[in-house]
Amino acid sequence: MIFNLRKVGMVLGPLLFLIIVTMPTPSGMSEPAKAVFAISVWMIVWWITEAIPVYATALLPMGLIPLMGVLPIKNVAAEYMHPIIVLLLGMFMIALAIEKSGLHRIIAFKLISIFGYSPKRILWGFMITTALLSTVVMSTTVVLILLPVASVILTSLSQSNFVTSKKFKTIFMLSIAYSSSIGSVSTLIGAPPNLLYAATLKEIFQHTVTFAEWSVLGVPLSVSMLLLCGLYMSSKVGKSTAETDSKIKQALMLEKSKLPKMTSEQKTVLAVLLGVLALMFTGPLWLPQDSFVTNSVIAILGGISLFVLPKTRSESLMDWAGIEKLPYGLLFLLGGGFALALAFVDSGLANWIASSFSFVAKYPFELVVVLLVSMIMLLTNVKSNTATAAIFIPIVGTMAILNQWPSLPILFAITVATSFAFLLPMGTPPNALIYEKAQISIKEMVKNGMVLNVMAIALISIFTIFVSMPFFS
Repeated sequence: MIFNLRKVGMVLGPLLFLIIVTMPTPSGMSEPAKAVFAISVWMIVWWITEAIPVYATALLPMGLIPLMGVLPIKNVAAEYMHPIIVLLLGMFMIALAIEKSGLHRIIAFKLISIFGYSPKRILWGFMITTALLSTVVMSTTVVLILLPVASVILTSLSQSNFVTSKKFKTIFMLSIAYSSSIGSVSTLIGAPPNLLYAATLKEIFQHTVTFAEWSVLGVPLSVSMLLLCGLYMSSKVGKSTAETDSKIKQALMLEKSKLPKMTSEQKTVLAVLLGVLALMFTGPLWLPQDSFVTNSVIAILGGISLFVLPKTRSESLMDWAGIEKLPYGLLFLLGGGFALALAFVDSGLANWIASSFSFVAKYPFELVVVLLVSMIMLLTNVKSNTATAAIFIPIVGTMAILNQWPSLPILFAITVATSFAFLLPMGTPPNALIYEKAQISIKEMVKNGMVLNVMAIALISIFTIFVSMPFFS
């Protein structure tokens, strides 16, 4: 009989839920907290085994949290249209308009051509381009956008005398996946865990994370990790010949020549994107502190403007058919994470778990940072980075309060750690996409990802202690 993990998970999740809710309540834990713990176990089992689609699993809190008497449905349902989800919704609309207009291909080819045409320069060009695009466009979308361009270069290499072209393909494709995750750390909207961080800080600490505040830390950390990743990956690329460089250049120039001049549609979409980003960055400078105008308001108005601004006399930049391509599943996944985080805090479960680990307080804070970052990075390599963030950010936030740690620096550290998953396909969507499309072995991913994960642990720990702590203080 073939072992079917999904079928096992389908039964195991609800079974563990029933066992937990019927067993005696542990000392110091409330009944609502026990119920939330049981719901979390059910969700974790289904997330890991993919018993049902991960996006469908994220809807469980909407039914189970009210059913178990933890919170009313209006409180739970509100988390599925959290202000941060509204922010992401607006930015997704703009990203779809970029894709629909073809602006992404123009940006990609222009950026890549700046760096030159040797394999090492191409590698750096792709990594920087991928990272830049991932700051405002979902990393999975960026990888999908750049894969056709990457195939042109790999075809040129296979036709040349570049003897390490097969090895280069592995390094090249992995670099695209890694740099998309690294780039997503730069901005608040770059990755779902960043948004979960912002939501948790609002919930637990009543602190509103601005676009600028995140970027002040996110950009230098992202640039540093991209530099380390680029140096390591490019060191594994062999020397090329003049013939190879010439063939790559010819192939790229041919593809670039096929691109039409920037249209009025593309210029308008670019203006909307730049306008929205400018308002987000400068908002704290001109908006009153008690203003209802937040990044979410700016983003959704930017998205709506696409239905108003003209593409032609009879057609707007975006229609509803285009919006139907929105990744609603990801929005549900985030909503489930927000709902779970709310229940963790409101039921007292986060406080109970944090109290259970009070012994950690006797260790130096610097060691705690290294241990937590290492643990989160290990976990996020074996399951979704969004799920890892949804579960652990509220727990670590409560631990920080109880142990009087600098809360914001340590939460920023573990949030970033969830995006630096370089070992396995299931760590991040870009990893899974490259693994599937480029047919790269898990052995190759682990071999390269192990080194980068060690680098990332060291970098995040050093950055937290010497940069984040002084900044937040």
